[in-house]
Amino acid sequence: MSQRLTPSRRFAKGIFLILAAILLSGAAIWGVMRLINGRPGVSESPVVPELIEIGPVDRPLMGTTARIVAWAPDEVAGRQAIEAAFQRGEEINAICTDYNPESELMRLSRGPVNQPIPVSPTLAAVLAHAHATAELTEGAFDPAFGPLTRLWRKSRRQKKLPDPETLTRARRVSHWQNLRVDLEDRSVVLKKEGMLLDLGGIGKGFAADQMMRVLNDHGIHSAFIAIAGDIRLGAPPPGKPAWTVGIKTLGPRLEEQIQVSQCAVSTSGDLYQFVEIGGVRYSHIIDPSTGLGLTRRVAATVVAPTAVQSDPLATFACVRPNQALRLFNAGEIACRIVVLTGGSLQDRATPQFPRVDAL
Repeated sequence: MSQRLTPSRRFAKGIFLILAAILLSGAAIWGVMRLINGRPGVSESPVVPELIEIGPVDRPLMGTTARIVAWAPDEVAGRQAIEAAFQRGEEINAICTDYNPESELMRLSRGPVNQPIPVSPTLAAVLAHAHATAELTEGAFDPAFGPLTRLWRKSRRQKKLPDPETLTRARRVSHWQNLRVDLEDRSVVLKKEGMLLDLGGIGKGFAADQMMRVLNDHGIHSAFIAIAGDIRLGAPPPGKPAWTVGIKTLGPRLEEQIQVSQCAVSTSGDLYQFVEIGGVRYSHIIDPSTGLGLTRRVAATVVAPTAVQSDPLATFACVRPNQALRLFNAGEIACRIVVLTGGSLQDRATPQFPRVDAL
């Protein structure tokens, strides 16, 4: 039985889907303009230029490697579009990173408490998505986890758990309800001293969507963008019904694949980022109930219309797998979650998750 949503969660879900629709509006407008500009009475089929493959083009971005593959009418146009897409990705990284103390996100975190702070349209948009996702997931994904993130990074480097008092202080200010975002006025209010925002679980997805929009604006609609575990897909390559996306779960090898297009696919888990402390394996994904990394082996793949949805929801699915499976049991968002607990492997998926084939 699907979980009944409270009024606040229904509101969050509505705002969340509205924000996602904004990202997709460019493609819809493009389609309408094609209809408007068509010439009535002309029966000849339009001449479709032959598309050529550009890429893969790889660049460092957001602490990892981003890849773009695009199909364009000519080499020059394709390269120019890809260059513009990477420039947009770099702009977003400069705004949203928490590794640069002078980024807009970090300057915001040092701002006054309980006062509206003006922010750029880009930061307002990604924070609005993040806040709505936090409400939808009841804090399993939380953009205000910055103090806990910083503390856990230190623990991973030193291979030592934080002392209880320090952890308690960090948890006290690490909550999405201490953050208010006004998308219309493009302002943010921080409600507590010591807050630190962290967009690591949504920034890559937001960037992938924005980079795809740039490609679309350049007339390229058949494209593939990957930023670490977040993949944004346009129309499939010419002559093919879909893109083939490989999936990793708990092992290092690509052993499975799905066929999808015009969507986003994000996978999250502890395959690469973990640390062992006192004989316990801790993930880089923070458990809100403890403030520490998850201790169970888990991998989650989410398929959604946009990457700004799939990216944070993959984290949510790792943190609260049962809740995620109930929440996305029907609708346009699908997830598959693999959990290893005590030697027992559970592999579960929502009914609408794409068919998984062995490689």
